[in-house]
Amino acid sequence: MIIDSINQFVIDLINNTGYLGIFIAMLVEGVFTPIPSELIMPFAGYVAYTGELNFFLVILIGSIGAVFGSFIAFLLAWKLGRPIVDRLGPYVGLNQENLEKAEHWFKKWGVWGIFIGHSLPGIRSIISFPAGLAKMDRAKFVTFTFLGALVWNTVLVTSGYLLGEEWMQFWKSTDGLDYVMLGALGVALVAYYIYHKHKKAKVTRSSDDE
Repeated sequence: MIIDSINQFVIDLINNTGYLGIFIAMLVEGVFTPIPSELIMPFAGYVAYTGELNFFLVILIGSIGAVFGSFIAFLLAWKLGRPIVDRLGPYVGLNQENLEKAEHWFKKWGVWGIFIGHSLPGIRSIISFPAGLAKMDRAKFVTFTFLGALVWNTVLVTSGYLLGEEWMQFWKSTDGLDYVMLGALGVALVAYYIYHKHKKAKVTRSSDDE
């Protein structure tokens, strides 16, 4: 399958070029949706788990790459307008229905829609286009895009880091699984890990007080 080949290419790119590969993959993901951040960043987190990359730099560089890619999409819409977005949309995973959904989201939430939208499947990868069409302030767009990407990438990288070797085993066993589900599972696993640690610490404190 083409998507599987793309995904394998992304993994090889990160394995071979490290931070540069993460930056490039996330830049492309900001414009060309078939490369999902739900694959890129958890795998980068796994590589950080192995000690080859720094956990915090992975999150930062991935977020900067996402900003660059989103800004390219933003500028395309800003400079060329709705006709070019309608024409190019199908090639970047942006059909009419998705564009209308993203436009409705942006009109309803404004700059906060950019921030929150970067954590929502189906919105994250296309929200830049309606923001560009609406001539949103560029500084605000970059700021809220970076903050939203930082939050989302922190969740994804943490999931890959905490799972370690189990992440790779899980990924290999999910042949064809929707990466939106994969990302959602990562969020759930991180939440469960934090809850478990908090509960364990609470029990320990209670034991010490007795």
